[in-house]
Amino acid sequence: MTEPPFDLRTLSGEDELRAGHTLFRACLHEPPATDEDWPYVHNSFDRATSIGAVDDSGVIGTLTASDTVIALPGGKLVPMAAVSRVGVRADRTRRGVVSAIMRTFLEGTSAPIATLRATEGTIYRRFGYGVATRARSAVLDTARARLHAGAPVAGDVRLVQNQDEVRRLVPELHQRFGTVRPGGITMSDGYWQLVLRREKFTRLAVHEDGFAAFKAKELKGEHYTYAMEVVALFAATPTATATLLKFLLGMDLIRSVTLPTRPVDEDLDLLFADPRAAKYGEFEDETWLRLVDVPAALAARTYGSAEPVVIEVVDGLLPANSGRYLVGPDGAERTGRDPQLRLDVADLAAAYLGDRPLSRFAAAGLVEVFDEAALADADRLFRLDEAPWCGTYF
Repeated sequence: MTEPPFDLRTLSGEDELRAGHTLFRACLHEPPATDEDWPYVHNSFDRATSIGAVDDSGVIGTLTASDTVIALPGGKLVPMAAVSRVGVRADRTRRGVVSAIMRTFLEGTSAPIATLRATEGTIYRRFGYGVATRARSAVLDTARARLHAGAPVAGDVRLVQNQDEVRRLVPELHQRFGTVRPGGITMSDGYWQLVLRREKFTRLAVHEDGFAAFKAKELKGEHYTYAMEVVALFAATPTATATLLKFLLGMDLIRSVTLPTRPVDEDLDLLFADPRAAKYGEFEDETWLRLVDVPAALAARTYGSAEPVVIEVVDGLLPANSGRYLVGPDGAERTGRDPQLRLDVADLAAAYLGDRPLSRFAAAGLVEVFDEAALADADRLFRLDEAPWCGTYF
């Protein structure tokens, strides 16, 4: 086998990390981080490992994986690698750089699950990733968004404007409320300090069961009229969500409130006397998930009530995952029984958190079905009462 014309290694030291980050920024057609911003970027590498592809000209490709956790159906938090900053220098693309870096990462990580956010929709399936959560935006018209009399509003909301306090509280609050739904994750303090620096003047609304971080920008040509964007809103209860929204909608001089990333089953229009006050965007892919250790991942989540099903998984990149698994209400384990369903690991990853039933994948030709009754049982086993959602971009 011909050796690739580059070396793979863990980037270490500030100079190498900065070179890798500068490369990634260039892939997004953005300038390097300024000297003022770099300390925040550097701190965001805490709890992270960066893999670099290096040749005689320097760093030509990079991937960063941050150690964190993800919430699974049933409420368990398991280790997860949050993959980000994946890029290849423009004069080294289509030479196997990303494939080599991704394989090295997947073969080396100890986390049973990895997730990422994809810049393009055609890149990551070949590495075993599937779309496990989706999201949509919502825009609320403050002139029309009046909560109806029976809306579940209760409790006080405290406004935090001091930026030092905002920077202290947001990581703590996200740690507490960011994993309420399956698919939710935690992120490091360094990550949040970088996010809040980029967002400039961010304020915070705090409820006992949730929080909203938000910013406002004056509308062009309209003095003292502002559009609000919610940087993060996480809540443990529908009451907390409604109470926080009522607070945001009631602020003076705000024409609209935009929530860029919300669960696909969150029906905010039902809160308002005028349901047209809420306008939704299209569904978009959010979490691309990779089952790095299929046996461990299948055993970690809970399942619904149905007859056990034998699922055969095909994993071309990590062949140790390939095999047959008996999945039932009591858990999942390897088995030698004949398969009732067969699918690629990327499609199992897409169904893993319960966003869409396996029968839809079968209808699209992505699942081989040897037993129709087993397909219906699989739907019930993987089903959730609410859509999985992350809500945290990284």
